[in-house]
Amino acid sequence: MLKRSLTILASVPVIIACVYYGGIPFLILALALALIAVNEFYNMMMKKGFFPAYVIGNIITIIFIFSAYYALKKNWEPAHSAILTLAASGAMMAGVFLKREKDTIVDIAVTVLGMIYVGWFFSYLIFIRSLTEHGGYLFFLIFTVWAMDIAAYLAGRLFGKTLLVPSISPKKTWEGALAGFLVAILASFILNELAGLQIWQGLVMGALIGIFGQYSDLIESLIKREAGVKDSSDLLPGHGGVLDRIDSFILTAPLMYYFVVWFVLR
Repeated sequence: MLKRSLTILASVPVIIACVYYGGIPFLILALALALIAVNEFYNMMMKKGFFPAYVIGNIITIIFIFSAYYALKKNWEPAHSAILTLAASGAMMAGVFLKREKDTIVDIAVTVLGMIYVGWFFSYLIFIRSLTEHGGYLFFLIFTVWAMDIAAYLAGRLFGKTLLVPSISPKKTWEGALAGFLVAILASFILNELAGLQIWQGLVMGALIGIFGQYSDLIESLIKREAGVKDSSDLLPGHGGVLDRIDSFILTAPLMYYFVVWFVLR
């Protein structure tokens, strides 16, 4: 618990400062987290017996993050989608050089999955940050996810009895999931003004985060279960790896971005 608390005290102020000021500091933070996470994913796949193309995966992840940042500055957002096509093409071409006689197609698929699962989805945090001067929408997402995760963790430990998906996660419970969902809605109501949302918009977004944030967490649990590991890495004392900490944002980041663009800013 002490290690867990010290990690939070050391990292949270940095994250808040980078989100608030945006620009290059936030770009560096997003890039660093994405690169660490995608390599944690590939390392887990290696333990599963696959051989992803690390170099291609890292290069494309960098391109995803940078293209998201500069596409917004140049109003090139549609071009960001074209990068996905280039990424898939690059991974397939890299398959020619993967030194395996069998399962090369699987290795290519795993490489592409890592790019999309981490690099592509994570780049939406940059899109969200760009929508307000000091990151109001992104703070809404971050604080709601954090509140949900903490509530689910504590309620699961204190009151959890009914396993949610025992074949994937032996510790997650329905009681914890329900607490996380309800607290996500409560947090969204409290954070409405921070993001400048109407009450109904905040509550809907809170409910979506409460559902898809935990679903996103289960997806990472599935990956770890398949790889036979408890955590994505041991980089963060008391927390596991970076991917363990950002997993709830994988699905909620694009969800938040499109909700704001389609239903808030129209």
